[in-house]
Amino acid sequence: MLKILVNILVFIIFTSGSAWANGEHPKTLKQETDPKAFKSLKEQSIDPKTGLPKTLDPHHFKGKAKQAYQIAKDIPEVLAQMPCFCDCDVFGHENLLDCFIDQHGAG
Repeated sequence: MLKILVNILVFIIFTSGSAWANGEHPKTLKQETDPKAFKSLKEQSIDPKTGLPKTLDPHHFKGKAKQAYQIAKDIPEVLAQMPCFCDCDVFGHENLLDCFIDQHGAG
């Protein structure tokens, strides 16, 4: 079980960090690049049951991005405790879960 969880987390980190590795950051949506807009988006997406932000629907994506968003939807409490390594903190992201409440996680 632990091995499966580790593999899932490695997959998510790899997928969310792929844009950084290619020297690309999405700059098309304001909430992805403006920390104030992202903070507002995050506050609006809080799930009252968990107190964590909701992720985007995985069905909006294809391939590995869809898988990553599904995993993020399934285990948000784990991702909320993990740092992200794609330098998205400049956009206001505080943890790996934040990459999946907008299109940033799709790379």
